[in-house]
Amino acid sequence: MNVILPIFWGIITLSLIVVAHEGGHALAARAVGLEVSEFMIGLPGPSITKKIGRTTFGITAIPFGGYVRVPALEGEAENGLAAELGAGELSEEARAVPAWKRIVVLSAGVVVNLVLALTIFTLVLTLWGVPTDRGYLNPQPDAPAARAGVRAGDKVVSIDGKAVADFDALVVAVDAHKVGEQLTLVVSRAGRELPAMTITLARHPDADSASGNASGNASGSADGSDNTDRADDTSGNADDPTTGTDDAAYLGVSPRYVNVRLSLPRAAAMSFNYLTLTARGILNLFRPSTFSSTVSQSSSVIGIAVIAADAAAAGPMQYATLIAAISLSLGLMNILPIPPLDGGKILIEIIQLIIRRPLKQNIVIGVSLVGFGLLAAFMVFVMYNDIARLFQ
Repeated sequence: MNVILPIFWGIITLSLIVVAHEGGHALAARAVGLEVSEFMIGLPGPSITKKIGRTTFGITAIPFGGYVRVPALEGEAENGLAAELGAGELSEEARAVPAWKRIVVLSAGVVVNLVLALTIFTLVLTLWGVPTDRGYLNPQPDAPAARAGVRAGDKVVSIDGKAVADFDALVVAVDAHKVGEQLTLVVSRAGRELPAMTITLARHPDADSASGNASGNASGSADGSDNTDRADDTSGNADDPTTGTDDAAYLGVSPRYVNVRLSLPRAAAMSFNYLTLTARGILNLFRPSTFSSTVSQSSSVIGIAVIAADAAAAGPMQYATLIAAISLSLGLMNILPIPPLDGGKILIEIIQLIIRRPLKQNIVIGVSLVGFGLLAAFMVFVMYNDIARLFQ
């Protein structure tokens, strides 16, 4: 297994998203008149720095992620634990900063993550498109369809005289037949309708090993390397339209997806739909009935690194889409009201506004420590799942 590329792309991907998040905090702090003492790329440690104005910019020895320091948010910590959890007691000068300013700064990182994700999704959908089933086919080698003359990129027009618009409709039509029966298939090639082909359906060559799968099940996945709606602009990696029992009729084609560009309003609407789906997925972590399945589908930095390497190899559009997806997830996770996440810190600010006094530092530290423990346990468990998947 090549581990260099996943490590490289994992670091690049997560660092880009984290730096954007921290940049949101920094820009918001400057916008409301708060000092930003440091803006660093990488984990805390030895660094190369340059001071510009009152802010020290730099890159550390471990350029993974990043952080900013806003004194009005961090306060003064009497011990290392409070400092690490961001639970330092505010100085008199910091207490003079209106709470709304601290809330704005704390919220800005999440806002940047969400805006970044929605912008990338919208651009990808308008410039590149969404993989769509338009009835284009990929014949399997030496299958009935291929022997009858079906070629890659042919578009199904009808079966037995009935119009067929997409691959799902083709599956339904094939399922109506049995092994040994004939069907009449009409396809178009390069925009020209070809004479009807009479095809004798065969028994699936893997019927014995595939026994138990539902006849007619078909699925497809596009590699997403294209950005126009043309028959030769797609890839089909789907199963055959009929796989399974001995009685399954086998035509031997899979879907060949095309990328269809969306209008800006439709792309924006779909991007917000991704946001809604991601939010629902995160909320499923807090439902006992869906917790296990949601965790099993989650990825740690290990899984993200592997996915990032694959996306980078597939092309810039796939990689951009991955960055958008991770940025969306990071933003929504960070707004959860769990200290030491941004959402938890905002919750503490709101509570202090309501009770009109600062919470005791030991309470803030205790709550933050519990939240950190829960998050750490979750990440360790997800990391274990990622490692287990790598060796399956």
